[in-house]
Amino acid sequence: MKAVDEALQRFGFDALLGAAFLAVVIGLATLLLLALDGLKGALGEVVSPASHKLTSLEGLRGILALSVVAHHAYCWYFFTRFGVWTTGRSIIFDRLADFGVMQFFYLSGFLFWRKLMKTRRMPMGKFYLSRFVRIAPVYYICVGAAILTGFAAGGFHLLVAPSGLMASLLPWILFSPGAPTAVNHADIVRITSGVTWTLGLEWLFYLSLPFLGWFARRSWRLLVYALVFGAVFLVGRVLREGAEASGIHGTGALLAVYAKFMLVGFGGGALVASLEPGLSAWLRPILPWRNWLVLAFYLAYLCVPQIGSWGQVLLLAAFALVVLGADIFGFLSLRATRLLGVISYPIYLVHGIVYFWAMRLRGGMHEVALPAYIAETAACVVAILLIATVLHLLVERPTMRASEQIARATAVPQGIER
Repeated sequence: MKAVDEALQRFGFDALLGAAFLAVVIGLATLLLLALDGLKGALGEVVSPASHKLTSLEGLRGILALSVVAHHAYCWYFFTRFGVWTTGRSIIFDRLADFGVMQFFYLSGFLFWRKLMKTRRMPMGKFYLSRFVRIAPVYYICVGAAILTGFAAGGFHLLVAPSGLMASLLPWILFSPGAPTAVNHADIVRITSGVTWTLGLEWLFYLSLPFLGWFARRSWRLLVYALVFGAVFLVGRVLREGAEASGIHGTGALLAVYAKFMLVGFGGGALVASLEPGLSAWLRPILPWRNWLVLAFYLAYLCVPQIGSWGQVLLLAAFALVVLGADIFGFLSLRATRLLGVISYPIYLVHGIVYFWAMRLRGGMHEVALPAYIAETAACVVAILLIATVLHLLVERPTMRASEQIARATAVPQGIER
């Protein structure tokens, strides 16, 4: 009976909680769409009509952002009670983070690799400018809000020397994946729920693109790609494990993480892009079942204990099937789901700050009953969606237009394209 009770707690209740979370967010997104549809002019045209074959990827992007939001809601529950950043014994909520982050990397690798396959030369100056204009404004607003929140938590007193403050700010300004946790003794990583490290890796991927064009010209060169980054990963591991000096240790850790995600994150998307022209023919017998397969692969990844490396295989297979048109029985093509995709970037960056302020407003770190915390999380989700929509309309959309004007000369993917 004890094993049955634990299984129900780890799977049954968590599955119901996850499904309820998803249903509530989709309902809120639908209400938000109705409000946006009532606006005049361009403000009401947030979600474009579903007119191309990769529409489901836009919806997928929204679900990926939502999975990270759900994971961090669970982490904050345990953190405010016990001071430990964990999801307890929950397998589902623990894996939601990697479920979202890894497929975000797949998306970036897939979209940019498709362009590398078609583009002989890319003007890198304009490319980096377009990426900066696209990514930086929302990032700096959200990180600035997190730093301001940290100052507010410290009573707006300067607790470090000005030189120390500037030194702690610099990594955040530079999108550094190794950004320090403290600015003026405030834990900015915790305030943001630690999401900004992925943007640092995204920039490392962009900086690698001038060297990746050769690999994209022929599918067989992906094997060389795997060997190169496999070697970089091993070098990073050796430096990390064998060095005593902290600077070298940090370099080794960064090399290992960078190579890992170039292999299994961005590299997974690159693999799908390289094989895409022949995938439909190779997988024709199972394509009628693609929606069932994607659903089964996702559930297996989220629920099967000790799935190990097979989980990454299942995620990549599910992503490939979504590229081939799977939309989970129309769910990924819903306007509400695609709205979440449109505002996914500000959702991703702002949700941790909202959770932190919710904790502060209820009196700080202390035990809270689960029903009260669920109600608090629902209120947080409303705030997250509203703030993300405002950021998208007032900041992200104008910068996207500017980025698109720069990107036309570089064939840079700005979003989900045909």
